[in-house]
Formats: sequence, structure tokens, C-alpha cells
Amino acid sequence: MNTHSSEQSSSVIVRLLGFAGLIPFLVPVVLMVQGALSTKGFESASVFGLYAPYVFITYSAIILSFLCGALWGKAVSGDCRQAANAVLIFSNLIALSAWSCMLLIYLTPIMSIFAVVLLLAGFLAVLLCEREFVQMANQRNSEKDFKTTSYWKMRMQLTALVALLHLVVIYLMIQEF
Repeated sequence: MNTHSSEQSSSVIVRLLGFAGLIPFLVPVVLMVQGALSTKGFESASVFGLYAPYVFITYSAIILSFLCGALWGKAVSGDCRQAANAVLIFSNLIALSAWSCMLLIYLTPIMSIFAVVLLLAGFLAVLLCEREFVQMANQRNSEKDFKTTSYWKMRMQLTALVALLHLVVIYLMIQEF
């Protein structure tokens, strides 16, 4: 298998996994919307017997932590040392905030709303940080390849959809409050 074919195969897998990763975001949101529109109400929404908003929050925290780990990996393996330390600290702070969101849901309903807002902010912040870090590395290397462009298009699409789903959950939770 040649290098181009291998990269193309890898790109397909990345896209497939990226968009398949939206399913665990979508399922609880669809169930929450159905619950909100029914006479049972938003509180009735569950995934395999688990409270749908908590399923959404925990999956969101896991994916945000995963993205922070990927950002960590780029910082450690990259050649842009001046920004790497800041990226390492930033990714750790965001991962810790994602973890704290999983704890906030046990305090009060308003803290659950705050957790979803914090997770949304985390997704947007990681995207912006990653974009800046990659741009710095590209300036040092004086190159911008197709793979980076197609990756960013996918990242923007995925983050936009994830952000939209977070906004829907925030709206539903506020309406139920």
C-alpha cells in the first residue's frame, strides 16, 4: 500500500469516527426533545434507564477530555516549543473543568445547566487553541497541506454541531427549571 493510499484510508477513518461520535450526543438530545414535547416532560427522558441530561453531560466531558489529550499530544510532538507549554497547561485546565462538570451535576439543577455551559465553552476553547497552535507550527514550517485543510473543515463541522446540541440542552434545561 502506498503512502497516499494509506493517508487517504486514515482520513476516511478519522471522518467516520468523528461523525459517528455525534451519535451519543444526538440520542439523549432527541430523547430530551421528545420528552419536552410530550406530556411526560423533559425529566422523563432516559437512555437505558439513565437520566438523559446526565448521559449527555458525561459523554460531553469524556469527548472534551479526549480532545484535550489530542491537543496535549500535538504540543508534546510539535516543534513549536514556545507555545507548547501554554498548550499543555491549557489542555490540563480544560480537562479538569470537564471532570468538574461531571461532579457539578450532583449539586443542584442549576449547576447542571452551568456544567453544560462550561462544557460548551471548553469545546470552543479547545478548537480555538488547537487552531492557533497549528497555525504557529505551520508558520514555522512554511507549509499548509491539504490534510490540514480537510481536517479543519471536519473539526469546524463537528464542533459546530456539538455546540448546537449543547445550546439545545441548555435551552431545554432552562425551560424545565
